[in-house]
Amino acid sequence: MARRIWCALSSAAAGLILTGMSAMAAGEDSPAGADAAQEQQIRARFAKTPDLENNRIEVKVDDGIAVLEGTVDSQREKKEAQQIAHVDGILGVNNRLQVRGAGK
Repeated sequence: MARRIWCALSSAAAGLILTGMSAMAAGEDSPAGADAAQEQQIRARFAKTPDLENNRIEVKVDDGIAVLEGTVDSQREKKEAQQIAHVDGILGVNNRLQVRGAGK
């Protein structure tokens, strides 16, 4: 009898653990999880791009829209940053980057 109860409790605990893990996995597929992954991917691309790696570019992704803020050295770099930010799942890029010295 005690052995049956122990087996039942073990099975119930395993079920709860699997349910919790499934919920965690589903959270990774949530929009917020996807946004964070896209932000990380865009930052990594900027870090690997020689013209952009030393610029301070803030990246935020919200519901598939990437927002770029900060400064770059030229209009060409601004355009390049916008192109690089179009990773899988990005619906659009709001490029708010400022060109250093522009307008002075």
